[in-house]
Amino acid sequence: MEDQDRADRAAVEHEIQRLYDEATALVSDTWPTPEAEWGYGCGDYADGTPSESWNIANQYKGPTKSSPAETAERVAQLWTDHGFPTKVVEDNRIYPPRKVVSYPPYLTGVRADGLGIVFTIGENYADFIGNSQCAPEDPDDPRLPKNW
Repeated sequence: MEDQDRADRAAVEHEIQRLYDEATALVSDTWPTPEAEWGYGCGDYADGTPSESWNIANQYKGPTKSSPAETAERVAQLWTDHGFPTKVVEDNRIYPPRKVVSYPPYLTGVRADGLGIVFTIGENYADFIGNSQCAPEDPDDPRLPKNW
């Protein structure tokens, strides 16, 4: 990864959290607690500094505030307004079929800097998966062997 792609840890965590909070609030107020953590897989910067991304994943099962089509359009508009241009696509290959909002476009992976967000919604179901832009690893992270 290129050194110019370095990101501030707090900023990328906040960005993914905001996208998650806004999207999920459109669906229901009763989502379960999400899985959220710093994850590896970003690789190292050109100078050898390790990096990681903030990841949030969650799924909701139950009634939704609005129709799947309306909710997906609202999420797409929110993300576009935040600088992540996207549109709603329909995936009929999954069951039940769902509306999908994704940046980068659905099934194309993540950006070169690691960022990728996907929201899907169908009848009585929604999910969110978000991976932030990669940021330098926290040198004080207790998960690192040097800090054990």
